Amino acid sequence: MTKRAVVVGINDYSIQRITGLSMCVRDARAFYHLLIDAFDFLPENILCYLDTAASSERILQALRYTVTQSQPGDVICFYFSGHGSRLPHPRQIGRAYEVIIPASGRWISDHELFLIADQLQPSHVNFTCVFDSCHSGGLSLEAEAKSPPMEQTLVELITQTVTTIIPCGSLLSPQDRIVCDNNVSGLRLENGHIDLDPSPRFTTIPQAKTTLISGCAPNESSLEGLPNSAVKNGFLTRSILDIVNQSSFKIDHRSLVDEASAKVVDYINQVYPGLGLVQSPQLIGQDNRMVENFLDGFVDSR
Repeated sequence: MTKRAVVVGINDYSIQRITGLSMCVRDARAFYHLLIDAFDFLPENILCYLDTAASSERILQALRYTVTQSQPGDVICFYFSGHGSRLPHPRQIGRAYEVIIPASGRWISDHELFLIADQLQPSHVNFTCVFDSCHSGGLSLEAEAKSPPMEQTLVELITQTVTTIIPCGSLLSPQDRIVCDNNVSGLRLENGHIDLDPSPRFTTIPQAKTTLISGCAPNESSLEGLPNSAVKNGFLTRSILDIVNQSSFKIDHRSLVDEASAKVVDYINQVYPGLGLVQSPQLIGQDNRMVENFLDGFVDSR
């Protein structure tokens, strides 16, 4: 079994003309070392891109190389800390893609990731995505949130028409995206950001090629600490670092996300007391994979 990873952290969004972040490069470096120290990844099998080195072309090329090198029984991890957003489907009214935003180039949706990993059998290679980003768009709060404001025309289009959101990192085929139909409702603009009512089906997708751990629910924001606070990472990343260091490096996906959710609440209360912020890390993918160990080879080939 070989473990491979692509690790991305972006603070500098000047090329995209988006407000930068503070802790994402620190997140990526910490996660890089966690992969080596706790999960036996070899440095030569980890491709790491920080700030302006993390272009869309480079990220996708690294993922493409990683996938083509993988064999049944191997592990792939794609870690991203940076901005996320949403884009309407270019042809289908009522659908939107969650996207992650590289330092330069086209924003990356689940469709681009699926095209890279289409050849993978989801039951043979453990492909895990960890996205410390969010997709709520237009947030205006006194906090470091990983989703830049959307243009007003885009906000109006999404809030008026969208009933389906394709989560970034699930790697669904065009045919399988039907399982996401009507997975959100009640889209509205509240307090400067797009709010919605997510369906419980958002978290279980049998056709997913990956196990996705995302920073928050689709109606929330992923937060990071402040330079003068004790928490100097994105809250999801910090929680994973703390939990893994306490668990002898073996923990199943469901337990990891449950424990991370509790820790994120503590971080919010510590760094942003009294603001009423909520962040709930999500676990998305095949239900039978939730009890598999995080970043281990699969026990069976279901």
